[in-house]
Amino acid sequence: MIPAGVDSLVAARADSIADRLFVSIGRERRSETYKSIGKNQSSKSDTLWKYFSDELKGEIEVTGERETQSVEAFNKGAVHLQELSQINQNAEDLQTKVKVGRLLQDAQTSFERAVVLNPFDLETRSWLARVYQTQAVRFLDDANHEKATTTLEKLVRIEKGEHTLFARLAETYYALENWQEAHLNFNNAEMALSGASGMDFSEEAAFSETAVDTSTLFYYVYYQGDAQIKMHDAENGLANLNRALGYASTDRERSDIDTYIAWINWDDGNTKAVEARDKYLAMEQSGEYREAALGFLQLIPNLKTVRAKDEILWRLGALEFQFLERQEQGIERIKQIVSNAGKTASGAPIDTSYQRYFDSYGVMCHNLGLENFKKNRKVAFMYFQQATQVFWESRAKSYLEIAKMSRNNPNSAITACRAALTQPEQLDVNEQMSVYQLLVEAFKRRGKFNEARQYYAKWMELRNGSRRVSR
Repeated sequence: MIPAGVDSLVAARADSIADRLFVSIGRERRSETYKSIGKNQSSKSDTLWKYFSDELKGEIEVTGERETQSVEAFNKGAVHLQELSQINQNAEDLQTKVKVGRLLQDAQTSFERAVVLNPFDLETRSWLARVYQTQAVRFLDDANHEKATTTLEKLVRIEKGEHTLFARLAETYYALENWQEAHLNFNNAEMALSGASGMDFSEEAAFSETAVDTSTLFYYVYYQGDAQIKMHDAENGLANLNRALGYASTDRERSDIDTYIAWINWDDGNTKAVEARDKYLAMEQSGEYREAALGFLQLIPNLKTVRAKDEILWRLGALEFQFLERQEQGIERIKQIVSNAGKTASGAPIDTSYQRYFDSYGVMCHNLGLENFKKNRKVAFMYFQQATQVFWESRAKSYLEIAKMSRNNPNSAITACRAALTQPEQLDVNEQMSVYQLLVEAFKRRGKFNEARQYYAKWMELRNGSRRVSR
């Protein structure tokens, strides 16, 4: 039987090859998206909202004088926004924050006055909504999230043909993690955008049909899919993400979607499991090894695919090796993964993603051989032999160690050395020189001096080349 166990070097190597891609791209990308969209900083007066009522719209008459006053109020709000654009809003000093807050409040007051004077002006309402959302980004709090939602819900009831209003409402619900409403309103935004295409009275459109803005369409469709994935509706979410691929205009957009789809498909659309995996990986990275291992163990029965189960078993085994003093359990888990994996005629994994498991197991066996060399040479020899049976990234090193231990049997030493030289790129210069030296010694003992001279010449060539480099 092969003794089980691992030292810190083995665990470190296993950890170094651990694959973190779906976590650092997908989570970071999604976490940066609309974290704080949303809210109005102060409550709105009932007087303003009565002008937003569909029932009262027909009763309001906009006179020339009121229209003029509305334009003046609108222009005043625009001036405040122009002043705001000149300020470095990334600055965190108190004076800047106060100035930004004052300008936003002044712009809000002016736009609200313009809406009261002329409630039919879509542009004014749109700018007012933008000010509400800008306030939300700068001065976020939970109470204002709900106020912003109420504001935007009233706006979209008044104007159902303006896709940007639906989009702002969707962003607000997204920030609130209300995925159902976020999806609904991104869908409404797409419908409004597509439905309005071709209906443009501008001079430029007089002689050609207006095309749908595909970059905006990409945004709306993508976040429909994203919201559905967050509701664990993988089938419909993937359908929308694949639709978004058709509207993507840059390689970065296409790459991001491909990465996201790969994340979703990690366990055949079982997104709850992927979220759990990422949670336990975060625990592991923060040093909560026992909690992460327990999480991995409990996750395994909930996985649908063999590939996902093997990855979690590998991660669990690595934790047991390095941190939990359950080395025997850990090495047996990874050995089982490698034993059950499909292999080519050369012993390489058919599924190339499994190479990391083969590498981990090979490194563990090799290092355990080195660790046991001075304690029990039979055990060390077993580990080196096992390492040569695994298609891993430095198998030649294990053949070299076997050759060293086989000096008393020239034939065995020659066989091991020749096996090591089938992959010389896995050996550094000193290791290659050791192989040639062992071959010279073995052939001399067998009385085959021509072969010994050939390998001695190669040893000399490497030695001289090494000296030139060192100079």
